[in-house]
Amino acid sequence: MKYRKSIYLATAAMVLSTLAACSSGGEESVKQQQTDAPRYEIHFTSNLTQLDGDATRAAGNYTTYTMGQEFWVWSDMYDDTEKETNPYFNAWQLTVSSIVTKFSTNTSKSFPAYNWLHFYTMHGNFSETFEEEDLANNNPGTEWPTVLYHSVKTEQLQEADYQESDLVYAINRNMVPSSDPVNLEFKHLLSQVEVALVAGKGLSTNEFSSWSAASRPVVELLGVKTKVEFRPSKTAQMDTYQNRELMLSNASQVDNITMSAVATDDVSKATCGAAVVVPQTVNGNFIRVTYLGYETYVKVTNLQLKSGYRYRFNVTIDRIGGTHEFNPITVESWGASTSKSLWLDTVPQQ
Repeated sequence: MKYRKSIYLATAAMVLSTLAACSSGGEESVKQQQTDAPRYEIHFTSNLTQLDGDATRAAGNYTTYTMGQEFWVWSDMYDDTEKETNPYFNAWQLTVSSIVTKFSTNTSKSFPAYNWLHFYTMHGNFSETFEEEDLANNNPGTEWPTVLYHSVKTEQLQEADYQESDLVYAINRNMVPSSDPVNLEFKHLLSQVEVALVAGKGLSTNEFSSWSAASRPVVELLGVKTKVEFRPSKTAQMDTYQNRELMLSNASQVDNITMSAVATDDVSKATCGAAVVVPQTVNGNFIRVTYLGYETYVKVTNLQLKSGYRYRFNVTIDRIGGTHEFNPITVESWGASTSKSLWLDTVPQQ
């Protein structure tokens, strides 16, 4: 019996030894495969430059970012073996190089051989400056920021003014190594106010289009907060305005914003002027239109400007004899025709 038991024990030991060897070999094989995996270079595209744009859309209502606009991205790596997430790289600058989803970079970076990456990308008019990571020159770059101060411009007459005022943020989690570009799905964190001057009785859009510099209407948003604290969260959920606004706080610096004066003959058209505004609640005289010596005001009551929403105001101008009358129309909801808009939600009928 002892002899037979010894045989059994010896056999079991050999089996375990063989299994251990196979297991060790398997691990080594996996590690070798991981080591030999290709190191794909990281490229980006985004939803900010691939949406359908309306060719007739007037200055101030933009769906694309023009060349030269800067974005910044940080990355974490999830190690499936260690079950840990750690910083992968610090601030990396992306620059819009065309209107067909292209970003250029000052340096190149690659995916790890096999671990997943999380990307956090933002664009804003920040008080703070970032320094790009450049390990080749011993520059660690700017680490992930805990708070940033973003301001909208008080004059948003040009495309660049509008884009610089925009605050957008994208989170791309669990991105596996790939040769395909990472598609950055940005969300707008601020609000957009749109104003269209509607040709009423006795006027036409052709007459509006012949405005001289001296007679061009001036459209202003009155007494709005133009600065906000942005606390970017790597775990943020941005599906609702409430979730987006959790990253925004302490809106301040009250001022007026001058925006483009744009006329239309049809309120169903997208043509309008637009300005990016910090989310806030506004009351009283909100919009002022000054035209040929006349002033009119659009008054609101507890209008909540929500993150990711856009608000359309149509101001009708009638000419009665030699005078002009303004008939402001309050906020109208945006319908299915704007379902591809970058601005996430529609405004409820007021």
